[in-house]
Amino acid sequence: MIKAITQYLRAFIGSRSGAIAPLFALCSVVLITIVGGAVDYNAAGAKKARLQNALDAGVLAGARSLELTSAPSQIETIIRNYVTSQARIKDPISYTFTIDVNQRTVVARATVNHQTSFLGLIGMNTIPVGAEAASRGGRAYVEVALVLDNSGSMAGSRITTLRTAAVNLTNKVLAAAYAPGDTKVSLVPFSSMVNVGPQNANASWMDGQGQSPIHSENFVTPANRFQLYSRMNGVSWAGCVEARPAPHDVTDTAPTSGNPATLFVPSFAPDEPDEGPPWGFHNSYIGDGGNCQSGHGTNLLAKQRRTCKYNNVTPDVSLSLGTRRGPNQMCDSTAIIPLSSNLATLTTAMLAMQAYGGTNLHEAVMWGWRVLSPGAPFTEGRAYDDPENRKFIVLMTDGQNDIIGINNMNGSMYSAYGYAAAGRLGTTSSSKAVLTDKMDEKTLAACANAKATGIRIYTVGFYVTDPDALKLLRTCASSASMALVANSDADLANAFDEIAGQITRLRLTQ
Repeated sequence: MIKAITQYLRAFIGSRSGAIAPLFALCSVVLITIVGGAVDYNAAGAKKARLQNALDAGVLAGARSLELTSAPSQIETIIRNYVTSQARIKDPISYTFTIDVNQRTVVARATVNHQTSFLGLIGMNTIPVGAEAASRGGRAYVEVALVLDNSGSMAGSRITTLRTAAVNLTNKVLAAAYAPGDTKVSLVPFSSMVNVGPQNANASWMDGQGQSPIHSENFVTPANRFQLYSRMNGVSWAGCVEARPAPHDVTDTAPTSGNPATLFVPSFAPDEPDEGPPWGFHNSYIGDGGNCQSGHGTNLLAKQRRTCKYNNVTPDVSLSLGTRRGPNQMCDSTAIIPLSSNLATLTTAMLAMQAYGGTNLHEAVMWGWRVLSPGAPFTEGRAYDDPENRKFIVLMTDGQNDIIGINNMNGSMYSAYGYAAAGRLGTTSSSKAVLTDKMDEKTLAACANAKATGIRIYTVGFYVTDPDALKLLRTCASSASMALVANSDADLANAFDEIAGQITRLRLTQ
């Protein structure tokens, strides 16, 4: 354009024709309008850029300030102030706002009339300039399963430190919620078994009718474990369950009566024979004498498998060998707290954790997964494909999988897999090394399957020094950076604090 005007002016200066003057006067208006218009539009474009940048910053600031209790006028004021201070526009600015406090969305439009300097020659006194900015954060949801080792080795300062660290993590996660209930925490204490809560005895996902193929494997005739509990005096089901038979022991298959193997079987440690060494029986809680012997055989297996002996007796439930005698043997941890945003409920449960019993990481991971799952047995979890939700397992242990193998007819002490002789771990060996290797395999399968659903897993090895145990935790974790090691009580507190920080930061960046 400038080149064309320059050429025109040169032609005019060199012209000797008197007719050129009127033509130049006429064309000059057009040329000035064109050149001035370019100037006006450039100035309007610069103003639009300043307006857009200021509005973007204002909307982001408004969205960051948005709370469930915010009045839309508060957010509007924040945006207006940003535009005023950053856009440097003196002309009046008109705004329209769309603010949804519940869904955390902020949309703002701003318009201003740019006063022209040259285009007024053709009656165009203003150029409308507009900008639009939006922040559609949505509601960010977080679910955390704290899967915490409550085994006997956690006694003393370890369990005390764990209680405090768990409460602090929970407090920070719940405090990060945009609205109450947007972040939730579940507590899964574990030892040799996981306690799902005795209040769930009649739940549809429990095997209340003795249908599961493992329900009666320790009895001479089919027997309902809940009924056996009810026949005894001074004892009732404490709330622990056995691992489901393979392959359901490493999956989140929905429990249904149509597929009895998917139902959860209440733990019931059989009364073992009175004979001690060399047989290695450790859970004789009812005497073998009495009329129940008649017609049922007298060998050790027959003594153990009788069901009539549970009628109207008071079992010995004293502490022994790091657990408790009786039908609830190995059920040493407190009950699961399903996903909750109630800090008081969670805190009370965490402070009540006790250190007693063995270690079963496989069942720990599985129940951490199940409390996050949207399906039964616990249904508080949001759908796996909810794009606004993130699920986390925090698995903390101070040891490794443990099971006691015994060279007798049972092959082991009673465990979440019944007796080793039943082969539910994939072996009938009584070797502790072989049995724990099988538990490790199931643990890693459970971790892999849980991660495949989108669950992120943190692991914390607390005073763990065994290379194989540390390797298992690293493999279970979602990434190397999510496998933490705590070699002191202070380290555990720091690890939980770091995890809480990462989880809350991830929530804010969704």
